[in-house]
Amino acid sequence: MMKSVLRIAAVTLGLMAAVHTAMADNWPSKRLTLVVPFSAGGSTDTVARILANKLAIELGQPVVVENKAGASGNIAGDYVAKSVPDGYTLFVGTSTSIANISLFKSIPFDIINDFTPVSQIVNTPLVLVANPSFPVDSIAGLVKYAKDNPGKVNYGSGGSGTSQHIGGATFAYMAKVNIVHVPYKGAAPAMTDVMGGTIQIMFAPLIDALPFIKSNRVKPLGLTTPKRAPQLPDVQPIATLLPGYDVATWNAIFAPAKTPREVVEKLSTAIVTVMKQPDVRKAIEDQGSEPIGSTPEEFKKFVDNEVLVWKNLIQISGAKAD
Repeated sequence: MMKSVLRIAAVTLGLMAAVHTAMADNWPSKRLTLVVPFSAGGSTDTVARILANKLAIELGQPVVVENKAGASGNIAGDYVAKSVPDGYTLFVGTSTSIANISLFKSIPFDIINDFTPVSQIVNTPLVLVANPSFPVDSIAGLVKYAKDNPGKVNYGSGGSGTSQHIGGATFAYMAKVNIVHVPYKGAAPAMTDVMGGTIQIMFAPLIDALPFIKSNRVKPLGLTTPKRAPQLPDVQPIATLLPGYDVATWNAIFAPAKTPREVVEKLSTAIVTVMKQPDVRKAIEDQGSEPIGSTPEEFKKFVDNEVLVWKNLIQISGAKAD
């Protein structure tokens, strides 16, 4: 009887493997969906749409972007984590996805165990911007103003736990100032309120802020990375005044766990190919981001390191999920 059970189990596993292989061989045979965890118009959405347009050509199937904003990206993450692991529903993860591990006491999914890393897409510095009428024109000036007016400077973000939130909280900690966090459901509405004067400042992804800086609708005060940005050569890094300050954001593609390895490899290869295309690289660089494109193995190592980086940033800043 035991031998019969073992034979049945072996046959079943063999059939499952055959189905698995056949599915991978036929992938993709229908539309793919990239689920963005923030509202339309923000940096993550912009990058996802650039990738989707080119990926559709590379894969020969439509690739659409679906926005599921809210809960600092956890709504979208949970949705994709629970979707069928067939390579057709994908999560556009960000540095926020990793920060949330240390920021929230409870999350309905596990970004490490419920997902398979596919490829990092871009890396993006943040730029601290202010409403043009705000009476500050430098990082030193902001620190002085904030100290003279504790609790009266509001900074917006795309939500609790986003790089914009952590950027502001880390700045407040290192500069020893009291500035107030105002979370939004995405970077775009936060930027709108900076321009309108509802809030004074924002630590915004450069890709979001650059068009508004060029049109003088916001003014740049400093960069969140140690290096200057080619697009804003005259803007000083915040680290010039606060040594060691370094906060950046990134976007990447994750697939649900148990997605066939062959599918993950095909998808990663297609993404790497797209990210090497000159017009794609130019479009991304012109918007202030660095195009990446990595293998699943490279991205896995990156994610493991980012868990430690963001845990440290959150501990230093004292940031909490609002």
